[in-house]
Amino acid sequence: MTEFLVILPVMLLLILGAIQFVLIYQVKITLNYATFEGARAGSLENASRKSVDNGLTRGLAPLFARFSTTREFAGGNDYAELAEKVIDARQFARDEITNGHIKIELLNPTVRMFQAFNNAIPNDHLSFREEENGINLQEANLLKIRVTYCMNLIVPMVNNLISTVAGGNCQRLRFPVVSTSIIRMQSPAERCRASVCFD
Repeated sequence: MTEFLVILPVMLLLILGAIQFVLIYQVKITLNYATFEGARAGSLENASRKSVDNGLTRGLAPLFARFSTTREFAGGNDYAELAEKVIDARQFARDEITNGHIKIELLNPTVRMFQAFNNAIPNDHLSFREEENGINLQEANLLKIRVTYCMNLIVPMVNNLISTVAGGNCQRLRFPVVSTSIIRMQSPAERCRASVCFD
């Protein structure tokens, strides 16, 4: 009995810690995909912040959607209910962005690159263009974003321990998960599109 009482807290900590790290890994995998979706959407729509947000929320929807996949969908209202839950999940992801729990940073093109081309980087005939305004156009046409998601730690006991050790720019009981994606622009990058700018 004494040995059991000594080992029980350690075993509980290990088991609960394993569960929490599995959840962190799930968030990391989903965030990697969502970040790629955000970069892809941005590359098609002039690197606009709105398109990156839309791609990111579309990619994060599976993380926040709560519905059972065990029963067969018979059609009709079942599909409407499923669609409603996916829309709710995307809205939850948007709320996380609004609340500052998801931070999106534009790493490339840089402010200097945008300024060199009057806030609109050309995207045509790149293989025939030389350096312009001291900027390599091939490099300027790579869209690189970094997404930091401060995920909510939900497993008791270890959530306090992990959030204390992790620190970072997240609130208490939240853990920073970071993902980066890079993709070639498919349209001219504009710094501020529809009056919405990256920070």
